[in-house]
Amino acid sequence: MSMNLLNAYQQRRLATHLRLLVSDLDTLAEAPDLHRDEPAFARVREALASANDAAHEIQSHLGLPAEPSPSLSRRVSAVAEVWAARVEDLLARRLTAYGAVHPDLGALLDPGVEHLRRRLEHLADVAAQLPEGDR
Repeated sequence: MSMNLLNAYQQRRLATHLRLLVSDLDTLAEAPDLHRDEPAFARVREALASANDAAHEIQSHLGLPAEPSPSLSRRVSAVAEVWAARVEDLLARRLTAYGAVHPDLGALLDPGVEHLRRRLEHLADVAAQLPEGDR
């Protein structure tokens, strides 16, 4: 595959998210607690390296440019967008995977989760409006 399969916006989105993911994986891999000798820690180190390799493979297969770091605008937007999608898992009806959910929980929890999701989406929107030099 090559970059001509992606428009500029798609390329920027993929590159930003993959760079942020690789950065997060690298940070986790450097955690001092992770360098213990027990087999469980070795498995986590191997899984981190494997996920990192997979992200790099996508970048390579698509010919995404190797930029050192996304701009402030793109970093803030990406983090806000990723978390906006993830907080959906905090809705009461989604917590059933972790056990029985109290019938009153949704009324208390869900409005706050929805408000948080909207605030994160707003954060992504306003970050996209930063001056061009910071994008």
